[in-house]
Amino acid sequence: MSVINNVKQLKENNFFIFIPRSNKLEPIKTNFYVKLEDLLEISYQKDVVLKNTTNFLENKFSNNILLWGAKGMGKSTLVKCVVDYCNKEFSEDLKMLEVLNNNIEHLIDIVYQLSKYEYKFIIFIDDISFKDNDDNFNLFKTLIEGSLLSHVENVRYYITSNLRHLSHRRTDILNNDIESKENNQNLISLSDRFGCWVGFYDSSQEQYINIVKYYLKKSSIKYSKHLERKALNWSVEKGNFSGRTAQQFVKNLK
Repeated sequence: MSVINNVKQLKENNFFIFIPRSNKLEPIKTNFYVKLEDLLEISYQKDVVLKNTTNFLENKFSNNILLWGAKGMGKSTLVKCVVDYCNKEFSEDLKMLEVLNNNIEHLIDIVYQLSKYEYKFIIFIDDISFKDNDDNFNLFKTLIEGSLLSHVENVRYYITSNLRHLSHRRTDILNNDIESKENNQNLISLSDRFGCWVGFYDSSQEQYINIVKYYLKKSSIKYSKHLERKALNWSVEKGNFSGRTAQQFVKNLK
């Protein structure tokens, strides 16, 4: 049974989500209020992800990407914006498929089905983490590198996580140095299979205020020192200086 309802649906849409109950990829109509140029203070990260994606479209060497690091700094938004940008600027042949992180066991069927089509697919999994004795940990590790399905040329994985190595360290088996070393090796064995790591780091207060000013201007709201103080108070309540916090602050003013 195909996970794709029909070829016309695939042609007419660029964003899909996997629905496990029906075992189908369903199109998602999206309005991107945030564009690639709106993502501030992550210029290097944008360049890396965009370059890898254009290489993928042009049949040049490209990698699976792990986007890891600080929350709210635009990891998942960057992936979506890059796919949207590439389809508008270069072609309509790039498709993004979101698989929720509790549906990883379906990836074998999904990737096999996608390999039959001429389109390029980015499989996107957001906010992923494993226990390293999780069955999905081993399955996903094999799919990234090790399986025949790892060599499907029209599929790449773009994964986001707050954890650099995607898995939590086990403390229940560390009885000696050998077991500790083996546990550490297993801990990094999944993330190590991604050819490209892109790190995201907390913004400074200055960077946060610059992002606030940008979204104020975009929303036709005049900047003032009073609003700056409110933005800083907002960041204290949220506990960070992230781009997400800046955007939420400005949205709250409307």
